[in-house]
Amino acid sequence: MPTYNPDSKDFEIISILKENARLTYSEIGEKVGLSRTAVKNRMSAMEEAGLIKGYRAVIDPLAALGMMPFVINIETRPENFDEAKAYLEQADEVLTLVQTSGRCHLLAICTGKDVPTMRNRVNDIYRTLPGILSINANSVLEVIKGDIIPD
Repeated sequence: MPTYNPDSKDFEIISILKENARLTYSEIGEKVGLSRTAVKNRMSAMEEAGLIKGYRAVIDPLAALGMMPFVINIETRPENFDEAKAYLEQADEVLTLVQTSGRCHLLAICTGKDVPTMRNRVNDIYRTLPGILSINANSVLEVIKGDIIPD
């Protein structure tokens, strides 16, 4: 993958794309003071270098039919951590999985149909994975900043 050193115009373009990736090259050019061709060339170079990985629709999981986001916090014994991590990595409802500070903590951002689905999933994890020291789940009431659904 080629290297690319973005400049201030590239960061302006990236910022605009984060807000609305459906703008035309000409519309972006008007906003950053570049020609349509210059914007197209810069975006192509950033795509080739991996700075821009794609263009996606941003879905509001709170508005999407059949989706209820929830967060699961799990703490495991050290000897069971890798198994829990691998299990959750493969789970379809897990959108994002992160290891947090502390002993063996995982935080999974998930979606399900409703509260009973969340409760059943947590119970399944607790019954399936050995070495769980604690597990809890919370439904997401509002996304205040950022996206639950990863890029």
